[in-house]
Amino acid sequence: MTEKQTNVEIENNLPADIAVVVSDRYRNDRFFVWYNDAYRIVLCSNIAWLQADRDYCYLHFKNGTKMLVVHPLKDVLAMLPPEDFVRVHRSYAVCLDLVDRLVGNTIYIGKQDFPVSPAYREDLHSRFRFLGKVKGLHKSKLVKNNK
Repeated sequence: MTEKQTNVEIENNLPADIAVVVSDRYRNDRFFVWYNDAYRIVLCSNIAWLQADRDYCYLHFKNGTKMLVVHPLKDVLAMLPPEDFVRVHRSYAVCLDLVDRLVGNTIYIGKQDFPVSPAYREDLHSRFRFLGKVKGLHKSKLVKNNK
């Protein structure tokens, strides 16, 4: 490479047998976000919950730190694996693996509590398995079916 080459020229000159393919797992378990004048990598497995703040979103991590990003909750949630995260309120989404209690219309991750809005309750409950009846889950369905 005696002369300057563009990235496209370099990529086209690489032999096919050394091409690197980024797996779907790599693309789905992390993303880059603009933070403090640089793109920072965020591992989805490190996120405990998300908190909306108008057009911003706080990413709360398992280690207790948080990061403010200039994107609404909806956009950040779209980057996360849907089987691991669920929206529970217009202002919150949580990692399902970390939920340790459900009490009424509130879920808990450790000592942190999150309200569960009626609009998101059924989806949240469908993500878990329960032994016995879930109080209040089927009442709204029965009322709607009887009308």
